[in-house]
Amino acid sequence: MINKKEVERYLGYGKNNPDERTTELIEECIRQIEKIAQPRSIYRIFDLKLKEDQIEAAGMKMQSRNLAKNLRGCEKIVFFAATLGNEPDILMNRYSRLQISKAAVLQAVGAAAIEDYCNQCQKKIEEQAAAEGFYVRSRYSPGYGDLSLTYQAEFLRVLEATKKIGIVLSEGGVMIPEKSVTAVMGLSREQTKCHIEGCESCRNKNCAYRRQD
Repeated sequence: MINKKEVERYLGYGKNNPDERTTELIEECIRQIEKIAQPRSIYRIFDLKLKEDQIEAAGMKMQSRNLAKNLRGCEKIVFFAATLGNEPDILMNRYSRLQISKAAVLQAVGAAAIEDYCNQCQKKIEEQAAAEGFYVRSRYSPGYGDLSLTYQAEFLRVLEATKKIGIVLSEGGVMIPEKSVTAVMGLSREQTKCHIEGCESCRNKNCAYRRQD
């Protein structure tokens, strides 16, 4: 179920409430996206090596001070990808020509929908990890902080995301379908009490594992 409050947050309402007409439009868009979305995901778990700001896993070497900080104390790493499928993209593109205001709301609904789906997937990963004595850190995506988007292509290749769930990368480095997410999650024997929604929802600004903008 797509969270209407999250949609409002993506639309920039903050603590304010949208007017009645906008509320009706949000609810209409939620119904449409829920009807056509075909969420799919994939993840793989790899051994992790950390050396200062360098992260090594699955034959990849990634340079990121922020991610290395986030993964400190982890033994393994989860590579994860998820998508809502092509139909939401088709709907959003249609309304970008017909009704810009609705297209904007559909974008926000799509963002809330993929985030909610990723949270559901992470809960399942947490259950599996717990059975093996691990705790899961919050998600960290390419393009966040100082983790370069240039790793995206290799990341998708390692996951076989095109073959498995249909995510491709455009020449400009944009994932298609648009409402797709890739992320890594550290697996640690140490419980850090990270929020599943990630650092954006957490009030602990001094957390040692906090992502940096």
